[in-house]
This record gives sequence, C-alpha cells and structure tokens, in this order.
Amino acid sequence: MAQETVADYDVRSPASRTLLTVIGTIVTVMILGGLVLGASLIQRDTRVSTADVELGDVAELVINAGAADVRLVEGEEGMVRIRSRITSGLRQTDYQLGRRGNEIKIVADCQTWLSPGCGVSATLEVPKGLPVVVKTTSGDVTADSLAEGVLTVASGSGDITVADLKVDEFSANTGSGDIRASFATQPFGIKASTSSGDIRATVPAGKRKYAVVVSSKSGNIANSLDGDVTSSLDADQEGGGFVRATTDSGDITLANQ
Repeated sequence: MAQETVADYDVRSPASRTLLTVIGTIVTVMILGGLVLGASLIQRDTRVSTADVELGDVAELVINAGAADVRLVEGEEGMVRIRSRITSGLRQTDYQLGRRGNEIKIVADCQTWLSPGCGVSATLEVPKGLPVVVKTTSGDVTADSLAEGVLTVASGSGDITVADLKVDEFSANTGSGDIRASFATQPFGIKASTSSGDIRATVPAGKRKYAVVVSSKSGNIANSLDGDVTSSLDADQEGGGFVRATTDSGDITLANQ
C-alpha cells in the first residue's frame, strides 16, 4: 500500500498572522527604542556655559529663549549674567547665545527622540526694577524673589511658576501649561491666561483691593458664586488694583496668603 503524504501548510487564520506581525513589529520597535535610550544615557553629557551681557541704557529687557527652560533671579545693575546647563546625548545639543539691542536670544535645539533628556536650562540674573519680557516656545519659566518693575512671560507650551515676587505688575500667558504665582508684597496688577492649564495666584493681605475678572470654560473657580468672584482674595470692583485670570480648560484659584 502506498504511503500517504500530507503537505505542510499554515493552519493559522489571516487575522492571527496579521496580529503576530503587528506584535513582532511592536516588539522590534521597543527593542530599538530601548537601545537608543540606553546609548543616549551612556553618552549623556552636561556642560556649563557662563556669559555676562552688559546692557547699557535699555528701558526693557527681552529674553527670547526658544525651547530652553528659564529661571530668573535678581542680579547686578546694568548687566545680565547667564549660566546655562547644556545636556546632550547621541547628538550634540545646539546652544547659541546672542544679543541685539535690548533682546537676548538663546538657541537651544536638540532631537529629544534621539537624545532623551537633552536640552538647555538657563539661569539669568537680571537687574532689580528693570522691566523684563520672557518668551519661550516650549520651555518652562520660573522666577524667584524679583523686586519692582514689570515681569511679562509668554510660552507656547510650558509651565510658568513665580514665587516671592515684589514686582509692580505680573503678566503670564501660555498655550498649554499651568500658571502659579505667589507674591511677597501686593502687586498693582496680575494678568494670567492659558488655553489648557490651571491658574493659581496668592497675594498677601493688605490695603490694596482688587477688581477681579475670572473666566474658565471648563474648570472650577475657587469660591465663586453665581459667576461673581467672592474668593479669599481681597476683591473690590472699585479697588486700586486688578486681577484677570482666564483659561479655556482648567481650574482657577485666587487667594490671600
């Protein structure tokens, strides 16, 4: 009797074969991503660059920081001292510093997908009382204990955090980030707006009262009643100061310290 031969064939369904292919692709991508991350961590390098910029006779200082994180502290009169930490991975982070007129520009370019954790963090010592404008595309901005003058901050997608301020006026705007502000003395005015993020401001109690305007399309407003602000912030629509806080999607909290 002739021996029967059965041909080999794949009994798996097309759906099963597709699923295995997808899983295999995902596993391969994860392995490659892990290798890239590991190599970047091994080659990670951080260097520090320090520069002093003489300001001369300027009425306002503009800091255009791009993707860099920025921290502001009080420094000497007539100059700005810049201390930058530049972190690189598989690819070198591009860091450049320039000045034109009253503007200081910081270039901080790196490929985060290839070099996770890369970037620039810059601390700037600014003169007391000089109006300062900070602009970033995606960097976070912090400021500590600045006195007098006006501080204006705008970020495309970064958090803005300021503490112990003694400035006359503070203005903050971010596309997608939180805004947190605390003051050591009562400012004249506060303006804060974000498309997607929370806003929190705390101000010392004192003689100054504030005309308060708040708006959140999707979020809670602390201690509000029928749309009128009755927060613990000293609110008085006829007050000598003003607070304006708006967000499309986020909570707003205003309070006295």
